Amino acid sequence: MDKSILLQEIKTTEPQTIQWYRELHQMPELELELPNTIVYVCGKLAAMGIDYTVLPRGCGITALIGQGKPCIGIRADMDALQVKEDTGLPFASTNGCMHACGHDGHMAMLLTAAKVLKAHEAELKGSVKLIFQAAEENLMGAKAMIEAGCLENPQVDYMLALHAGIMCGDGYASGDLVVPEGAAFFSSDSFRVRVLGQGGHAASPQAAIDPIVTAARIVDAFQTLVSREVKPAIPAVVSVTHIHSGNETYNVIPDEALLMGGVRTIDPQVRAFLKQRLQEVAKSTAAVMRAQAEAEFVAGCPALINDEAVTEQVFKALAAVFPDSAKLKKEGNSGSEDASYYFEKVPGCYFFLSSYKAIDGEVHPHHNSKFCLDETVLWKGAAALAEAAVALM
Repeated sequence: MDKSILLQEIKTTEPQTIQWYRELHQMPELELELPNTIVYVCGKLAAMGIDYTVLPRGCGITALIGQGKPCIGIRADMDALQVKEDTGLPFASTNGCMHACGHDGHMAMLLTAAKVLKAHEAELKGSVKLIFQAAEENLMGAKAMIEAGCLENPQVDYMLALHAGIMCGDGYASGDLVVPEGAAFFSSDSFRVRVLGQGGHAASPQAAIDPIVTAARIVDAFQTLVSREVKPAIPAVVSVTHIHSGNETYNVIPDEALLMGGVRTIDPQVRAFLKQRLQEVAKSTAAVMRAQAEAEFVAGCPALINDEAVTEQVFKALAAVFPDSAKLKKEGNSGSEDASYYFEKVPGCYFFLSSYKAIDGEVHPHHNSKFCLDETVLWKGAAALAEAAVALM
């Protein structure tokens, strides 16, 4: 396939890509409840002559272009956030939810790539499986899609995914294509620690077992797990994000306290180690304070690790088409992505499209009510996905 033709055709579709992005932006829906979004995407696929399947429980859509091996899976997430939009855009959402993370752009880019790949279906030396996924924001959608068989019939050989916005970090121009080497995202797990003390009068603390002071000691001890027990070269984060204890009164020591937080890393062994040590430290610290601690570690999604060989091939393809825009990056994003479940099973490359537009003179972060993509560079993301898929064939 002539890459210059592929690129030019995608560039000429820019007005339609922008239209799809704006229409999707106006219909944000949450988690697995995406009825309007699914109807919209299926309608566009049908208009292109692409056969599709809506998976059980509304967890997503799969569609196939071409035939034979290798089969390249390309994933786009579809869900939005419960954020009230404040961008002032003429196509802003009005239902109290918002595409504040770029998933509207992801769908528009994959639809664009699909349209051009379908037009050249006979020239493909393999097949492309489109994977439109629900429920990324709560990290549940990818597992549901895998359980529904999205990686089978035909079996996916390589995975691609792309995230638009500012997740690639500072120093990149809008339109840059940033490819992480190694880890693209951290794992994401959570914990709950229930500290059991003995309530009493604040004037007689010696007759009570204070769960608040105990909880404070546990929070302090948690901060040394990364700084003193994990190798400095391995990225890891332990954050306590919630503390609750007692009522709004000044003279009562409560019976218990609740701590909640999260753990992130790129290393599976460190992930397992922190799970063990969080529970050990919570219980032993509480014991020193004459209290008890019940620690629960809730496993989330694993780290997303790009395959070395696939990443090299994808970057080479992107650099050939966008020599001034394609960038390699040593580190990925400390956030988490449930696409990691696909990448656990299938070698692939997850990369970023730097895309941002200032609202009120400021570029706002993901999940903010004023977050905004630069719609004029979405065609580049679509071209990157299509070029990468063809290169992997």
